[in-house]
Amino acid sequence: MNRRDFLGNSLKVGLSVGVGFSVEKAMASNSWSTSQQTTFKVPYPYKPIDPEKVAYNAYRYYKIGECCFATFGALIDELKESVGEPYTYLPSEMFLYGRGGANGWGTLCGTLNGASAIINLVTGKEYANVIDSLYQWYANTKLPNYIPPHKEAIVTTTPELPLCHVSVMNWCKTSGYAYDSKERAERCARLAGSVAQKTAELLNLWYKKKLKNVATEGGCKTKMNCMMCHSPGLLPKS
Repeated sequence: MNRRDFLGNSLKVGLSVGVGFSVEKAMASNSWSTSQQTTFKVPYPYKPIDPEKVAYNAYRYYKIGECCFATFGALIDELKESVGEPYTYLPSEMFLYGRGGANGWGTLCGTLNGASAIINLVTGKEYANVIDSLYQWYANTKLPNYIPPHKEAIVTTTPELPLCHVSVMNWCKTSGYAYDSKERAERCARLAGSVAQKTAELLNLWYKKKLKNVATEGGCKTKMNCMMCHSPGLLPKS
């Protein structure tokens, strides 16, 4: 695909609104067509994907655009290859903003942000249980548990919350490495691999109708453990 085609497809996606969107088929002349049109609606078609391949690609993609870009890119590239349209119209670059918990704000972990977008596209209205399953696993698992080929294991910690700031600081405190260290960057690259791999596994289970429902509970009106960040006196009254 040449640069003109890529920008044309990106513009068409950017103009889309709502659950379903219309993408005008690119003509050989690269001109806009009002007569030929294909409509795609969520959920998109899905075929089981290889969790190991997705994990490896997410790890590699982190070095290009960091966490959110890495998980989204690895998953959607696999879907572009196995399914094709409409995934082929979606550029991974739209998720570059998600690095560092959305432009460095430390909010939702970028790996989860990118993965959730894929889950929503694939499962449609059934996204809730898949996302809850992913976030609950993330909060309660020693991560990163993905080890790239020819690499040694590194320090792992339990994020406890799906927040970038808490997840990273827990790891930095345990490992002794600074936030701006190459070791922390390696940790987040592996985390992208871990989350992309788990997302692929959950989607495969959902597709086979074998994904179990998960129970979620938290404080305030969220599903998180609010006490990780708030003292009792700061919690709002119910």
